[in-house]
Amino acid sequence: MEMIPGTVQGNTTTGTILIRERSNGQAQIEINLNNVLNNADHPVHLHLGSLDDDGDVVLLLERLTEENGIGRSVTLLEALDDNTSLNYTNFLNFDGSIKIHFEDSGPLENEILGAVNIGINTSGNQAYLSGLKSITSCNSDFTLN
Repeated sequence: MEMIPGTVQGNTTTGTILIRERSNGQAQIEINLNNVLNNADHPVHLHLGSLDDDGDVVLLLERLTEENGIGRSVTLLEALDDNTSLNYTNFLNFDGSIKIHFEDSGPLENEILGAVNIGINTSGNQAYLSGLKSITSCNSDFTLN
């Protein structure tokens, strides 16, 4: 799936997200983001609800780090932070979205570098990719269990 560019001023990132099923039924999430800054290190969150909802964070995914000009994050899913099991099949039916934040804290912590609707919300991505909708900043205030 194509990543939706975020809200950071001058953002030129483009990228993809790939969901793979491992032989044990586990979901593997691979994110590749082009045009990231050298030595980039960005937090990646799995949220409840679509991008329209700005839902709660339910899992911190592996951080997106730059290598050879490309930001990359690979996460093997087992469960949400509340220990709810999340295998490949469950993930395809999950009501969620993924957001890559510019930074953990500071003036750009709620700015989105890239995002995508996942699971049952994927049909909503086209409105963002075509420019009919835009991603608002994300409320990154959350408490994980």
